[in-house]
Amino acid sequence: MKNIILSVGLFSLFLVTEGFGQSGNNQASDIFVGSSPCGNIVRTLFGMPKNEACEYIKWKIVFTSDTFLLSGLYGVSKPNTSTFEGGGKPIEMKGKWIIVKGIKANPEAVVYQLTTANGGTIFSFVKMDNNVIHLLDSKRNLMIGNEGYSYTFSRVKP
Repeated sequence: MKNIILSVGLFSLFLVTEGFGQSGNNQASDIFVGSSPCGNIVRTLFGMPKNEACEYIKWKIVFTSDTFLLSGLYGVSKPNTSTFEGGGKPIEMKGKWIIVKGIKANPEAVVYQLTTANGGTIFSFVKMDNNVIHLLDSKRNLMIGNEGYSYTFSRVKP
């Protein structure tokens, strides 16, 4: 009986941690979106000049079996809208992703580590649940947002 329970538990864990970005073919994808502040860490990740006007970033991350495409816009918000003054400036990065384990607060946490195609930039997101990921800093701590924006991204249907 113990072996059956252990087998079911391990199979369930496999489904939760391995199902992300994969559903049997290379065309399947998982899409996450969110809006974050333009803090110094994010500016560095995207190579933005420190003096460039940037209040927030709208992100879209598309994961396929082992690749990702990160796209979005950044700039200063247009008052009383969800758009940018001047339309915003585009960002785009692509590369590979892998699953690694552990963040400072939880050594067993599932972490998606993204490395850009040129190998120069690494992003890490912790899986909060099947529909939510959260950006980590370089020490694998949760990034903290501000009164208007967070670093939490939600799954959307393709």
